[in-house]
Amino acid sequence: MSEDIGYINARIRGMKSFLLKEEKYEEILNKNNLSEFIESLKDTPYRDFLPPPYPLPSLKEVIDGINREAINSFNKIIKFSEGKIRELLSIIFQRFILANIRAIIRGKIKKIPEDEIKESLLIVYPFDIPKIEELLKKETAYDVIRQLITWRISLPFILTRNIIKLVREEKLKEIEYEIEKSYFEIFLNRLGNSENDLIIKHILRSWIDMRNIIGSLLLLKYKIRPFGKIDYIEGGYVYPRILKKISLCENLDEALKIVSLTPYKKIFSDGVDITIFERRFEESLTSWAIEGFLKDPLSISVPCAYIFSKYNELVNLRIIVYGIDQKISPIEIKKYLFIK
Repeated sequence: MSEDIGYINARIRGMKSFLLKEEKYEEILNKNNLSEFIESLKDTPYRDFLPPPYPLPSLKEVIDGINREAINSFNKIIKFSEGKIRELLSIIFQRFILANIRAIIRGKIKKIPEDEIKESLLIVYPFDIPKIEELLKKETAYDVIRQLITWRISLPFILTRNIIKLVREEKLKEIEYEIEKSYFEIFLNRLGNSENDLIIKHILRSWIDMRNIIGSLLLLKYKIRPFGKIDYIEGGYVYPRILKKISLCENLDEALKIVSLTPYKKIFSDGVDITIFERRFEESLTSWAIEGFLKDPLSISVPCAYIFSKYNELVNLRIIVYGIDQKISPIEIKKYLFIK
């Protein structure tokens, strides 16, 4: 392990060379079934994680293999980094852990099957596969929280009595707000003003904006006025007065005009399907991190750019696999991909 950013970035550059290129995406997009999809990835690191191409594997087996390859890549970064650099990168990985816990709690409250919950998870240390599977076996969301308490593992949020009470009462909206707010408060308060700290701080503030803006726009998509229906998290770039204006909008077009006055104008400027607004946010963060890598190859932008690019690749492959399985045309699938 090392806290030498030069050593870490050299390792990351080696891993970056294995990210899928545009021509590989074009190749796999034109596959007719999951067997052909697996065959097309035999010259990539995915070959060690995907099931044999024949007989025809199940969608679940292929998704599991894709997930395990990404997990392996992220865990490598955790293992070969140390000290301050590892601490900063762990803030990003803690976001994945938060998303996993939130998905499991949501799944238990909504009675979603275990396999379906598991497919949506991105498992990273210290919440390894055995721990995640143990949580998935729990009958209720409250049982999940009780198990987390017994493990005495550091969580990406403070498990307050209020959160435990909300979980017992199965108030999903309030649970998600409280654990997300706690995550951002913990880590924003922990960060200083060094160059690397400011890079992570920018990521967190952008995530806050993504959560606040997309939450409002999705309500408006279903003709629900956001005012009183969403609690905004403070700390993003978008001022509270702008968020209040968005919450008072009567329709989506009115809200998008206000969003056009924020730093996210380009993301929402072309009338893109609202269901992929979140991907647009991810794209902007990935592009920003890559630009940072090009400007300063000795900053934490390098591992950040890789993490976002690798996560984007994971999402792309999941979309492609679902599309192939459902016989969706390559042109239609490609609309939902971000290829950089």
